[in-house]
Amino acid sequence: MRFRIAGVWIALLLAPVAHAQNFFVVPSSSEAVEGDSNNTIPFTITGGNARYQQVYLASDIPPGPFTISGIAFRPDALQQGFAFVLPDVDIYLGITQASTNLSTEFASNVGAVYTLVASGPLPLASVASGPPGGPLAFDIEILFDQPFAYSDGNLLLDVFVAPSGLTDAPLFDAVNFGADPVGRALSAGLDGGSVNATSGTVDSQGLVTKFLLAPEPASPAVAALAALAALVRARRHGSRDATD
Repeated sequence: MRFRIAGVWIALLLAPVAHAQNFFVVPSSSEAVEGDSNNTIPFTITGGNARYQQVYLASDIPPGPFTISGIAFRPDALQQGFAFVLPDVDIYLGITQASTNLSTEFASNVGAVYTLVASGPLPLASVASGPPGGPLAFDIEILFDQPFAYSDGNLLLDVFVAPSGLTDAPLFDAVNFGADPVGRALSAGLDGGSVNATSGTVDSQGLVTKFLLAPEPASPAVAALAALAALVRARRHGSRDATD
């Protein structure tokens, strides 16, 4: 009986760790609600050739520290499934002092913390699954080559999409309401922009983004509880074997 009671307490103590959420969505208010806008920029713009920055306010990001291992987007509710590869994309994550009113000068939005998290050919695909009217699943995943350690501050996503001969341009779910915690600066090929541009246009629109978190290492207390749980199970099985 002592071991059974101890096992129950250990399970209760470990439950918050076992069920810790391994992602967050910005805007958080759009996690289960279809965005009020959509966009093909930057990842699926016809022909590529884009520089794109999107800011995410710290007020809508869970408290750090944690490690971001990737990002995911979802198609617009009316979008069909797709699959293609952009041949040359660089993606950076950083911390910025800028708010949703980004500067038209890209360099002004880049802070001291600025990490290349993915580079090279970028596969993009979606089966566009979900209820009629959306929101569809966040199945357009981009897993990072280099995870990003976040502690606090506004996040900056900075994307460089080299020119390509692709003609696919599926719509991603986006938001564009006045109080949303995102904003963007961009120079896109469809508007005469370029991946090499040093400045662009700004507005309050932004892609609804899911941030994927890397599993955190167990703390010494959690590790000790797990070891105790294993000991309890071993003692329990040993007691049963002795009575058989």
